[in-house]
Amino acid sequence: MFKSKELNRLVTMALQYASLMAFGLFTMFPLLWAVSFGLSSDGSYAYLFPQSFVPHVSGGDGTYSIGTTLVWFERVFVEIPFSTYFKNSVIITTLAVVGTVVISVLAAYPLARMRFAGRNFIFVAIIATLMLPQETALVPNYITIVKLGNFADWLQLTLTGSDAATWKKLIGMNSYLGVVLPGIAGAFGIFLMKQAFEAVPQDLIDAARVDGATEMQILWRVMLPVTTPSIAALAIFTLVNQWNEYIWSSIVMRAKTMQPLAVGVFNDLTGPLSGSQNTLMAAIVLTVIPVLVFFAFTQRFFISGMDGAVK
Repeated sequence: MFKSKELNRLVTMALQYASLMAFGLFTMFPLLWAVSFGLSSDGSYAYLFPQSFVPHVSGGDGTYSIGTTLVWFERVFVEIPFSTYFKNSVIITTLAVVGTVVISVLAAYPLARMRFAGRNFIFVAIIATLMLPQETALVPNYITIVKLGNFADWLQLTLTGSDAATWKKLIGMNSYLGVVLPGIAGAFGIFLMKQAFEAVPQDLIDAARVDGATEMQILWRVMLPVTTPSIAALAIFTLVNQWNEYIWSSIVMRAKTMQPLAVGVFNDLTGPLSGSQNTLMAAIVLTVIPVLVFFAFTQRFFISGMDGAVK
C-alpha cells in the first residue's frame, strides 16, 4: 500500500507529465498535421479529425487506407527551384550568424568590462531599440541599402572605370549582404553577450592584464572560451530567426534566383501552384526540417547559454 505522502507525489508527477505531454502535442499540432498532409496521396482526409493526423493513400477505387507516399515531396523539387532557395537560405543564414556573433561580442565586451564616459547611456539606448517593432526600421533600412548599392556602383565606376555595376550586386538590392546587414547589430545579441561577459570573474581579467595581455587578447583568449555556451545560444537564436525571416528578405530579394526558402516557397506555392495543397505542406515540412535537426543537436548549448544570460 502506498503511503499518503508517496501517493500525492506520484499523482503530482503524473499530472505534471500529462500537462507537459498535452502542451507538447498542442505545440506540435500544426507540424504533425502538415507532415500527415504531405504524406497522404490527396487532401480528402486533411480536414477530418482525427483522420487527418494519419497519412492515407488512395486505393484507386475511391477507397483510402492508412499509408504514406513521397510523391508530393518529389514534386517540390520538380515544380519549384527548391535547391536554389535552400542554397540561398544557407548562405544568408551563415552570413547572419557570423556577423551577429562578431558584432555582438565586439560591442558587448567594452560595455561589460571597460570604463568610459557614457557607457550606461549607450547601453540603455541600445536596449531601447528592443521596444521598437521591426516594421519601423523597414523604410530607413530600404533607403540605406539602395544608397549603399548606388555608392558601390559609383565607387566601381570611379576606381575601375567600369560601369558593369557588379559591385552593386554585392551590397545593394538583390544581394546577400543587403538582407543580412540591417540585422547583425541587434540589441538582443549585445545584451546576451554583455550578461555573459559580466559573469566572468574579475580575477581572470586582472591576471591576464598583469601578464601584459592587451584588451583584444583578453577578449580572444580569456573571455570567449568561458562564454562559449552564450555564443552558441546566440548563434542558434540567430540561425532560427534568419532562416524563418520573411518580410525584409521579400523586400530586398526581388530576383527569384536570389530568394531564400521562406520567400521563394511562399511565393511559388501561394501563386501558380496554390491549388496543390499537398505540395504546399510537403514544401513547408522540408523547409522546417533543417532547423529542427540543427536545434535537436544543439539544444543543450542553447539552454545553458540562455540560463547563464538570465542569471
